[in-house]
Amino acid sequence: MKRFKRVSAVVLGLALLFSPLAPQTVAEAKVVWGNQELVKGQIGRVTVLKNTNLYNIKNNKLVAARKVTKGQVFRVYSESSKFGGLYGVSKGTYAQKSSSIKYEKAPSDKIQALGVTVTKKSLASNISYPQVSGLINKPFEASYNRKFLNIAKEAQKEHNKLKEQEKEDRKNGWAPGPYSRNMTYSVPYNQDNILSVAITNDAYAGGAHGNAWIDTYNYDLLKARQISLKDIINNNTKLNKVNNYIRNEMIARNKKGAQFWVNEFKSVNLKEDQFYYTSSGIAIIFGEYEYGPYSNGIHTFKIPSSVYK
Repeated sequence: MKRFKRVSAVVLGLALLFSPLAPQTVAEAKVVWGNQELVKGQIGRVTVLKNTNLYNIKNNKLVAARKVTKGQVFRVYSESSKFGGLYGVSKGTYAQKSSSIKYEKAPSDKIQALGVTVTKKSLASNISYPQVSGLINKPFEASYNRKFLNIAKEAQKEHNKLKEQEKEDRKNGWAPGPYSRNMTYSVPYNQDNILSVAITNDAYAGGAHGNAWIDTYNYDLLKARQISLKDIINNNTKLNKVNNYIRNEMIARNKKGAQFWVNEFKSVNLKEDQFYYTSSGIAIIFGEYEYGPYSNGIHTFKIPSSVYK
């Protein structure tokens, strides 16, 4: 049976269908710097070399808050040139620059690995797209943002064409439902210098139901390049293991009411199948009419990394 990457879908079902991909989610990362976890908002750390004090600022004066001892390490969240140099280690508490402490700036790649900022932008109420900030590689950041703006512009252009077609159809005596082309996105993974974005598209131009499909984009932010399934499943041994895992999962889901045509499934298509990263591995998406009837819906198969590593 011919497989379709852009598949039919009832728009009303999208909210339930794609609920695992909550819009604009940001995964929480655990990034280790030396023997300490780096946390959101941290810019560096101070190590106490000699017993000294931490300070508060009161009436524009430094006031000793508490004593700290040699060997203690504190996360730094802000830096100031006041009083000869201050490092904010907590709200209202500072380490003063001196020979008693050593300050280290957190590496840029470590900070980026905590997750970059993805902001929602819209061309219209039905067309939203992601814009990213906080990348080390600024030319790549600019290129990334242009790419998704252009994708959104194409979706808006298609929407406008459909609205014109709707007017023509109504003039010709037809009574179609409102034609539309919609686009939104989700961020299923944003950590470890890997960013996954899933673009959910749907369109209706008459008929029993519309069309819906998901396009995914996965990036290695340090190498400034897009990641393909072939980069992950890079030999036949891994591919066979993934195929067996999916085949067994199809059988298990059929026992619960799904209608996968298991015999139709031969292999993941490493060039065409859509996927995104998860906290435990990857997820591969099969659309409606892929290995099952329309009623089967769009299905996601989450593959643990232990299967293909």
